[in-house]
Amino acid sequence: MKKSSIILAVLFAGVLVSCGNNGNTTSSVTPTTSNPPTSQTTSSATTTSELSTMSSPIFNKATTIYLAGDSTVKTYNDNQYIAGWGQYLDLFLDEDVKVVNAANGGRSSRSFINEGRLYDIEDSSFSYTFSQNEGNSIGDVIKEGDFLFIQFGHNDDASKLSNYSTIYDRMVPLGEKDANGIYPTTPATKSSTSSLPEAYTKVASDSEEAKALSEIKKYGSEYYAYDSGGTYKWYLKQYIDFARSHKATPVLITPVARVKFSNGEIIGGAGLHGENFAYVEAVRQLANEENCLLIDLFKASKEILETTTQTYANYMMALKPNELQGNWPAGYDEIYGNAELGYTGIEATHYNKYGAFLQAAKVAEEMLDNSKWEGEYFSFKDFINVEPKSYIDPSNLIGKSIVSSVENLFDSVNVTNPNRVYPDPNKVVEAITALGSVDSITNDNYLQHKEKVEAVKDLYSVLNIDDRSSVTNYGIIEEHENKIKEFEDANRVEPIKVETYLFDDLDTGSFETNIEIDTYTIYAASGKNIEVKQGKASATFRGEVVETTSYVSLRGSAKFGQYRYIGFEVEGACTISVMCRSSGDSARTLNLVDSTYSSVGSFNADAVATFTSVDVDAAGTYYIGSAGSGIYVYTIIVEYYE
Repeated sequence: MKKSSIILAVLFAGVLVSCGNNGNTTSSVTPTTSNPPTSQTTSSATTTSELSTMSSPIFNKATTIYLAGDSTVKTYNDNQYIAGWGQYLDLFLDEDVKVVNAANGGRSSRSFINEGRLYDIEDSSFSYTFSQNEGNSIGDVIKEGDFLFIQFGHNDDASKLSNYSTIYDRMVPLGEKDANGIYPTTPATKSSTSSLPEAYTKVASDSEEAKALSEIKKYGSEYYAYDSGGTYKWYLKQYIDFARSHKATPVLITPVARVKFSNGEIIGGAGLHGENFAYVEAVRQLANEENCLLIDLFKASKEILETTTQTYANYMMALKPNELQGNWPAGYDEIYGNAELGYTGIEATHYNKYGAFLQAAKVAEEMLDNSKWEGEYFSFKDFINVEPKSYIDPSNLIGKSIVSSVENLFDSVNVTNPNRVYPDPNKVVEAITALGSVDSITNDNYLQHKEKVEAVKDLYSVLNIDDRSSVTNYGIIEEHENKIKEFEDANRVEPIKVETYLFDDLDTGSFETNIEIDTYTIYAASGKNIEVKQGKASATFRGEVVETTSYVSLRGSAKFGQYRYIGFEVEGACTISVMCRSSGDSARTLNLVDSTYSSVGSFNADAVATFTSVDVDAAGTYYIGSAGSGIYVYTIIVEYYE
């Protein structure tokens, strides 16, 4: 979704709290190691008081917010009804602030570390292929001045031990609270990955044990097991210490509320963050003990759910099964309650796109509460969009009646347009009409006309879904676009040099070492193989059909510098075009990076083979690799112009 079309107002009261000693920082400790802090394996070589008073870095335009979390934070595809709040946070932020969502479903504070998502596991055979953060651990890229937002709890929750299947890889014990009601921060010690927790083995079948042992082998020779001694607060503390060791600012976030009502209130219990929401309380305690910033998203989301009542709270939740897909919200409306279309109920844990959007608004609002960012902490006041330019929930694809039904229930809370003013569709109709006839497009004015067409499309994009059907002349835009493309093709400058990389002559098979050709290299590693396969494909490029007989299957996310990507050199400014497709039915992204592994652009990998292009400005070595799941690359074309 384009940032320019989704800037929203953040208007309701914030609850971001900086806990402990008034939130002020008094001294600076600046470890330089890129490895996890020593408290990962011992009680701590750096004292708790030293870590808790580390100065937070000064904000600069290169600041990135990294999100570490579970499925309620994760980014999902646009064609999925389910969503995580992390995928919408950047809608509320100025473009100077970047959000990298490294969250993934099914992860706890323990498994996120075991899998190498927080920092690299040196002795790991690591055969996970995660697309978040371009396949990097957060430790590979986090820097001074960045922020680490931390939300776990759903998969940590061990209060319902009868669900034994997740004991070995997810659950985290809370521990017994002391006489003052404080839950322990007990360190963990690593165990061999040749063994499983007794709490799991005494109930699991032989086949389940075999599968679990195979899974934890990916962690390396050792891992933090369920019975390793580590408690929930201790694992969360590792994220705090880790961020501070990189001179970044940690922010704890309580997990979003689950939808379990009794007498109009959200309740806790086994599998519901524990009795009296014990796991939520543990996060609040840790923030206070470690003098760490806290966003109490549980409190905020609980208030939203209870205010809307269960009827409308349900309309903010994902459908069961959450594999159901389609266009939001029309498809959602159609499936909701319709068993014949596969509907089996409403989820209690995951939000749909509107619900996740509301949670992201809460997070942004809490960041906006400047009074809570005290001492040397950076204020986000000037970097959150508080002036509404368009009113979209999200991408304006929620019908007015549903938005009204939900938001009319709020007394003091309104997360978007306070007057609920929508753009006038008649203005869009008039703007399209003003484009005139396609016959008015000439060789002399087609570039200016292209700008006008794009401006009209932007007007249409901010219309509410209910109003789009009234724009009956939208087809005129498509006619103009087709005419403009004809002039673009006719006026395209011929390149002075073209280099084409085909894979038709390569040996087929699976490779775990690099394939070096004169003009390019395909990078692979042990356990991170790529494949060269035979398979005909064709796509149109510059008006001509390009056909191939073989392709490179990248199989999963690239780890630039290590595996599953293709590298080549260019002599100077040029256009790089790639013919590729997704190995599945959904669209995926092929990243282009330079020799420092910094992003240069991306290519679309759709369900069918197509070409997309990226312009680069300088000579050097460039690499392409998948940002997520499998992608087939058929050919690379490099064009040089004067």
